[in-house]
Amino acid sequence: MKKIRFILIQKYAVSPNEQAFTLIEVLFAFSIFTIIAFFITPTLQIMLNSKGDQPRIQEMEWEVFCGQIKKEIRMSTHAEVVAGRLVLTDAPDTVIYEKYGNNLRRRVNYTGNETLLQNVSEYTFTIMNNSVKVTVKDIWGKEYAVSVYSLINWNAAS
Repeated sequence: MKKIRFILIQKYAVSPNEQAFTLIEVLFAFSIFTIIAFFITPTLQIMLNSKGDQPRIQEMEWEVFCGQIKKEIRMSTHAEVVAGRLVLTDAPDTVIYEKYGNNLRRRVNYTGNETLLQNVSEYTFTIMNNSVKVTVKDIWGKEYAVSVYSLINWNAAS
C-alpha cells in the first residue's frame, strides 16, 4: 500500500526542473496584451478616419483661397484671362494665377511659386462685367465657385 501511495505521489509531484506558468505570469502576460490592444485600437481608427479629413481640409483651403483672390481682384486695375491663366495688374506688379501640376499657384511678376490650392483637377477663370468668376473642381469631384467684383471699373481704367 505504501508503495502504491508513493508511486501516485511521485506521478503528480512537480520536480524542480519542470517549468509551469504561475498565476502572476499569466496576469503579467494578459496585462501586456491589454496595453497593446489599448494603443492599437485608437491608432487604427485614426489611420482609417484620416481619409475622410482630406475633403474637409480642401474646403478650408478654398475659403482661404477665396479671401486672398477677392482682395487681389478688388484692388487690381486690370484683369484678363490669357491661355487659361488669370492675369491681374496693379501697377507696377502683375499677379498670375495658374495651374501647376495638381496645384493652383500664384506668381508675382512671373517669379515665385506660391501654392494657394492643392488637389485641383480642373479650373476656369471667366471675366464678366467688371468681375471674375473662378470655378475649381477638386480631385474628389467636388466643384467650388466664387464671383468677385472689382472696386475699380476695369473698362474705364483701360
